[in-house]
Amino acid sequence: MRDLIRRTNGGEVDRIRSGIDQVFADAFFRNWPLSGQGAFPPVDLYNTEGSLVALVSLPGADINDVEVTANNDTLSIQGEIKAETGEGELLWQERTGGKFYRSFKLPLPIKTDQVDASFKAGVLRIEMPKVDELKSRAIKIKETK
Repeated sequence: MRDLIRRTNGGEVDRIRSGIDQVFADAFFRNWPLSGQGAFPPVDLYNTEGSLVALVSLPGADINDVEVTANNDTLSIQGEIKAETGEGELLWQERTGGKFYRSFKLPLPIKTDQVDASFKAGVLRIEMPKVDELKSRAIKIKETK
């Protein structure tokens, strides 16, 4: 009987396919926020009536080691989490430390001079007031002589 599931042993073809996938991801999705496993720090972005609100999980971070930068359409978060080490022989490790950086385009323009950030219980909250909707107006044309 034939196997219906294709099996691979992680050979050269799989490495080439993974490399091609990475090239396309870098080329086409560079400005998209990362999601799922491996994205650090994890960010939730909410669209409220007057603001965009980002909630950033930074467990173990010292707020003095975190920097937030915003321009009219991009949010960047960078910093460092200093990993604490325990005593004795390490048997299992899931917590990590080190430098991190996240940057992504925002879906709407924001007022950068009014961005507010606060930090509580390992969660960084960034409130970014949205730019007022662009309003059109009729322009009167003047006759020049």
